[in-house]
Amino acid sequence: IVFLRLNDVINTKVNSSRRSKRQSYHEEIFNIEVLLGVDCSAVQFHGREHIQKYLLTLMNIVNEIYQDGSLGAHINVVLVRIMMLCSAKSMGLIELGNPSQSLENVCRWAFLQQKEDENDAEYHDHAIFLTRQEFGPTGMQGYAPVTGMCHPVRSCTLNHEDGFSSAFVVAHETGHVLGMEHDGQGNECGDEVPMGSIMAPLVQAAFHRFHWSRCSQQELRRYLNTYDCLRDDPFDHEWPSLPQLPGLHYSMNEQCRFDFGMGYMMCTAYSTYDPCKQLWCSHPENPFFCKTKKGPPIDGTKCATGKNCFKGHCIKLTSDILRQDGHWGQWTKFGSCSRTCGAGVRFRTRQCDNPIPANGGRTCYGNNYEFQLCNTEECAKALADFREEQCKMWDPHFEHQGVKHQWLPYEHPEHEERCQLHCQSKETGDVVSMKRMVHDGTRCSYKDHYSVCVRGELKCLLGSILPLE
Repeated sequence: IVFLRLNDVINTKVNSSRRSKRQSYHEEIFNIEVLLGVDCSAVQFHGREHIQKYLLTLMNIVNEIYQDGSLGAHINVVLVRIMMLCSAKSMGLIELGNPSQSLENVCRWAFLQQKEDENDAEYHDHAIFLTRQEFGPTGMQGYAPVTGMCHPVRSCTLNHEDGFSSAFVVAHETGHVLGMEHDGQGNECGDEVPMGSIMAPLVQAAFHRFHWSRCSQQELRRYLNTYDCLRDDPFDHEWPSLPQLPGLHYSMNEQCRFDFGMGYMMCTAYSTYDPCKQLWCSHPENPFFCKTKKGPPIDGTKCATGKNCFKGHCIKLTSDILRQDGHWGQWTKFGSCSRTCGAGVRFRTRQCDNPIPANGGRTCYGNNYEFQLCNTEECAKALADFREEQCKMWDPHFEHQGVKHQWLPYEHPEHEERCQLHCQSKETGDVVSMKRMVHDGTRCSYKDHYSVCVRGELKCLLGSILPLE
């Protein structure tokens, strides 16, 4: 469920000192740092001694959904803070039968919880709120703004929690905040709904059958590069470790209770079905009335002696099918400097191959390269303007309107264009894009002694003053 399109996406400007930035949509890793709010109804249902493990498991599943290759982007969902609300506060946030007001209350609450310091380990980009209260009409699963990611008040979702299948609701609602619409509503992806598309109007995705539709991928691509708050590296958080497969900690009886409420257990009235195909549940008061959410138990759930559910099948688990999270390999040595004088840049890199992610395992957090200034002494020759040198190189080669020109450096007025090479004709004054990035180490602006261009992006070098050009 969604409301109100944000016509002008607000680009939240993140202080460049806050952790490192990256580049390129398909190569870049985006991190959604999440504040998870849980109201009293969910805390009481699961119990204070058990709810943290449940929430960590649920959010791990949400992250796995965003790791699916059909998304077409590298997005990690990173839990940075859990807040459990007392009864009085919960009742003030959720207005029964009023989803828009409930969401507004939750978003305002999340805004008030934000840390002042962007470098705080608990600073969040997005808030997810879980409740077992009926905040809307019967069957309403979630509510969220569209394209609110990184906005201080709009980057939030309200979700009805009723078991691990709620992970798909959370992923769906966060998808709205990232800019995704419902499949088949305003786009041509209605054909993907029966196949378990996550952005279906009524979420029908299940653990053995889910994907992001082609429309979701296109809509995400439209907005993702505008969400600067997702470009920083998350801090490490010492959450308790969980097993590779979430079902190793949860029986079918427990999952039935999460799905349908107290007293529900795995249905045993009929023994002909495979318990890993669909999880059927019943209440002892009416054991022959079995209910299902049309999805299998979560992976790892015990289904027979020595066997566990995996992707809807009861099998013996082997190492080749277990998830493997990626870890960084060793850094390379720093390479050569991009300039011989006047402040250049050199790089070292690392690969996510120790080991590589496998079987749905997480990719590595953090940047795959580091850079440092080098050869910072001033250049001796008269022409020491690095941007001017790069424009001058095109004098004998580049024709504009059929004529060769003498090209002078041009500082583009748009901040985000300053790491692209723009040159101005001395003869006509015309400004032309050379359709390439400036060389690494080029000053971003003649007025800024602290920033250089690195791989097409502006980098602030705190504590380092560049030599004058």
